Amino acid sequence: MLQQGRVFVHPRRLTAVAIALVAIFVVLSVRLWDLQVVHGGYYRSLAEENRIVRIPILPDRGVIYDRSGKLLARNDPGFAVSVIPVDLPQDREADVASRLSAVIGRSVDDITKAIDEQRTRNPYEPVKLTERPIARDVALLLMERSELYPGVNVSADALRSYPDPMLYSPILGYVGDINAEELAAHRNDGYLLQDTIGKTGLEWEYEKYLRGTLGWRTVERDAAQRELGTLSVVPPTPGDDLVLTVDDRLQRLLSYELTKGVQEGKWTAAAGVAEDPQNGEILALVSVPSYDNNAFITGVTQSQMNAWNSDPRHPLVNHVIGDMYPPGSTFKLVTGLSALSTGVATRHTVIDVNSMVLTVDGFNFYDWRAHGPLDFIGGFANSSDIYFYTLGGGNPNTGFKGAGPEALAKYARMLGFGAPTGIDLPGEASGIIPDPEWKMARFGEPWTIGNTYQESIGQGYVAVTPLQLLNAYSAVANGGTLYRPHLLKEVKTADGKVVYRPGPQVIRKLDVNPADLELIREGGRRAVTIYHAYMPDSKLPFAGKTGTAEFGLSQGTDALGRRELAFHNWFVSWVPQQYNYDPTARISMAIFLYDSSKSLCDVCLNPAVGITQRVIETYEGVSKADANVP
Repeated sequence: MLQQGRVFVHPRRLTAVAIALVAIFVVLSVRLWDLQVVHGGYYRSLAEENRIVRIPILPDRGVIYDRSGKLLARNDPGFAVSVIPVDLPQDREADVASRLSAVIGRSVDDITKAIDEQRTRNPYEPVKLTERPIARDVALLLMERSELYPGVNVSADALRSYPDPMLYSPILGYVGDINAEELAAHRNDGYLLQDTIGKTGLEWEYEKYLRGTLGWRTVERDAAQRELGTLSVVPPTPGDDLVLTVDDRLQRLLSYELTKGVQEGKWTAAAGVAEDPQNGEILALVSVPSYDNNAFITGVTQSQMNAWNSDPRHPLVNHVIGDMYPPGSTFKLVTGLSALSTGVATRHTVIDVNSMVLTVDGFNFYDWRAHGPLDFIGGFANSSDIYFYTLGGGNPNTGFKGAGPEALAKYARMLGFGAPTGIDLPGEASGIIPDPEWKMARFGEPWTIGNTYQESIGQGYVAVTPLQLLNAYSAVANGGTLYRPHLLKEVKTADGKVVYRPGPQVIRKLDVNPADLELIREGGRRAVTIYHAYMPDSKLPFAGKTGTAEFGLSQGTDALGRRELAFHNWFVSWVPQQYNYDPTARISMAIFLYDSSKSLCDVCLNPAVGITQRVIETYEGVSKADANVP
């Protein structure tokens, strides 16, 4: 029995406590051994990572010039805001996101989502939060009150700027913040989430040259994540500069003429492109209406985006390469060359066009006038539809055998129709070159002679881009070489060293008789000298081919309130250097006018012809420029 007032502890309990203490000591000793000896290197590395951080330095993007050194795309100074998730305590994330939202104009949810996604992806890599550059005073505020914004970094961020946005946006395109899909595609190329990337145009096409290489700044920080100093800096390598084949002066002349017509209501939209036919260099490329590509840099509004998307003229589309149109009589190049190459026609093939109507199988096919007897040159120069109906599809009434739809398709494709030209721009359309097999596959219907007639004059199912049309005529103008058109003249480093020069790129040599090409060139020159392509007091030996094509429905109105049945006006031209039919043309140009006014086509002169004369004569210095040309 225990004495009252005394506590007795059984020896077994003391033993258990002693064993427990020894066990705890052993466990702690083993854990300490594991931390310091077994995994000591690993944990020292983690501590070092918390103490030393590598911060990326974005390179300056390469700039873009025209062929004479005119600056077309540049970099202006700006500021960007980013967050390194590892430096932002999670219990302060909501507060920081709220403060940033008020400063940079981005929703709290968007900021939080971006930080959380980056925290999961790579918490040591910064995530860019600004969708557009912030003002200098805002940047200074964030830097001066850094204690309120842990993990927030403000850095210099070059702002892409386009001095002539409406003039060059179809060519240059624009840049923007990299998105998740682009980041995944370019992760192996060293891209980060705060990178800017080309979205369209040449900015997209030559991203690999323009971007440059990231630099890195290695900094040491204390336990409070304050920078103690910079340990090392690997400077970024700026992107390479692009020099284009485009001549700014010609670009402005052409844009002025096409834009003026739209503003005056003479046509609703227009496209123009000029090329050096001897090497495929694009000298000018204009699509009207255009858009302000700077808006995508500083932040396009939803109302502006809605306006562009709802505009039936599609200003965001480069109409020179991205839209297809019926070529009208300009396609008689294909029909004529097919007939000459297959032996259906020669220079002296005469067809008596004594009526404005050719009736076959009960169907009427019309010409724009009764021309009388025409040989090949006369038929081409006067653009007789019945002459080319007959060359392409024959005439059952007289027994004349035409070249046929297969030949039309063959020579059209040889000239580059029905496939992209390969120009160094994204979004190029292929066009349509129909034949009996195509029609059966597309519509389940057999080909008819009416289809051949329509194709022979560039109507029906035929569809081309303005660039395809120009490139085909350039091949005729230069004697038979189809070049790949290109906008890039050379790539240079920031200090002026040329690192890449594409040079002329031959697609193919035309498998045709050079004499047949000379006949086409002679017919093009005759079209000007007889004033079918009306160029009064011409100071240069122009040659070319006009075209007018119907499109749309016969009733109703378009979105601009004009009649839905409209007419396209075309003129494709070239300027020989020596005598009229030589293959040494120094410039070729195609102009396309999207026009909803029938009167311009029926009773007025083709306005594309006058535009061509004014633009090229002014460019060549033989005529005085309009005082209003910028």
